[in-house]
Amino acid sequence: MDGFQFPDDIQVHRSLTDAQLPQAILSEFMLEQIAREAIRHADIIPRRGRSLRQWNTLADIVNGLRAVEGEIYAEFQIGKQIHLELMRIAHRQFVWQQFRFHQIPAIRYYKLFNTPLIDSYAQAATGLTLKDIYTIGMCYVGHFLEAPRVSRILDIQIPGLTQEHFERFLAFTSLPRNDLAERLRAEHSLDEGFGYRYSSLREFPMVRMSNLGRDEVACPIPILLFWRITTGLYYSLKDIDGFFTEFGSSFQRYVGEVLSARVTSAERAILAEEEYYVGRNRKRTVDWIVQQGDEAALFIECKTKRMTWASKAEIADLASLQKDLDALAAAVVQVYKTIVDYRANSYPQLPFKEERQVLPMVVTLEDWYFFGSEMPARLDALVRARMSAAKLPEAWLEEMPYAILSVDELERAARYFNEVDLMTLVLGRARDANYSRWGFASYCSEVHGENRPVLSQLFEEERDALFSYLAT
Repeated sequence: MDGFQFPDDIQVHRSLTDAQLPQAILSEFMLEQIAREAIRHADIIPRRGRSLRQWNTLADIVNGLRAVEGEIYAEFQIGKQIHLELMRIAHRQFVWQQFRFHQIPAIRYYKLFNTPLIDSYAQAATGLTLKDIYTIGMCYVGHFLEAPRVSRILDIQIPGLTQEHFERFLAFTSLPRNDLAERLRAEHSLDEGFGYRYSSLREFPMVRMSNLGRDEVACPIPILLFWRITTGLYYSLKDIDGFFTEFGSSFQRYVGEVLSARVTSAERAILAEEEYYVGRNRKRTVDWIVQQGDEAALFIECKTKRMTWASKAEIADLASLQKDLDALAAAVVQVYKTIVDYRANSYPQLPFKEERQVLPMVVTLEDWYFFGSEMPARLDALVRARMSAAKLPEAWLEEMPYAILSVDELERAARYFNEVDLMTLVLGRARDANYSRWGFASYCSEVHGENRPVLSQLFEEERDALFSYLAT
């Protein structure tokens, strides 16, 4: 954060302040781990005068946690599964780089949740509108970026909001320290999932506590609160009947808005999903098509399916990982199944052309980090098994190779759909051994960066509207 200065009462070693990448000295995910341990074990009054404000104490704890992980690695021989371990490391670490405090993820999730139906679900689950959740959440985040705690009872001067609204917000984002400590103790285990498993600190990033007889709220890691009201709001709503259907529709619309904002060339067309019939069977085309004349067409399917925490954490039992990957494989094969109908000239918005290259693409809500060899190989095996079961030609996987993108990647890569030949873009990556395991957006930037136009940020009007009321 520009202009940040460590408080005078916190000791900081020169190695941290001088490092070009301070995360190499003390990573954010390690700070989260320390916060969990502090909530579980620390007292209000420091034992033996030791405090995390002291660099030596902090360094001892960090080195101790690293030593524990090293012993676990040796005990469970995790090094022999290095490709799977790289997947776990990606899910543990990359999110801290990709989803820092920024307006892009804030606007993305605000738009995804900002439908009348989802807003009603939010009110049913939390007692707050989406606007209330964002307003209160951003107010707290702004405070915690400057100070670690705040009085529970506030002097609220935000029109339309009262202490009761803030109490409702605390009800689903905070717990008393002792209650949170109990949850963290129950989740703690010294096995291969140490440091990777789900933590209740993600669900309850704010801690209610008493300080000198005054009720206060602390937030050890402010970005966890930012995540709770953006990506994490999903988990407060997912068990409500009807949510998945509405959220899936909202995600599909959002992907269409991204494509419409970025793909503006007269040589491209954005075609929305349409219904059609095969005999008496009513069907739907893929969610979106980016058409490049008679030459090529991206067939895009949108999926909100997320990789579960068990898949991100486990390395001994891979049942959850296989189940999640199989769900994604089903989404891939769904695109190939609809290509059958396209080839039968059943698509109402796109007549079949033998010479047109079809390029299947699945856009996911979150990043599954399909790089390297292990994850793509596992997915590909499941796709091939499903292709065989569906009696679809396996040769299509080479003739029409599929791509997996997160919506974060799509937002960065869609600009290339506008300027670069789609076959060159997609087939070039898929058939190049050097780039086929790269993330799609990274490949676009590396190989086609010279074609990258300077564009305004997405959804500026929505951003201005959102942050204008946050500033009032």
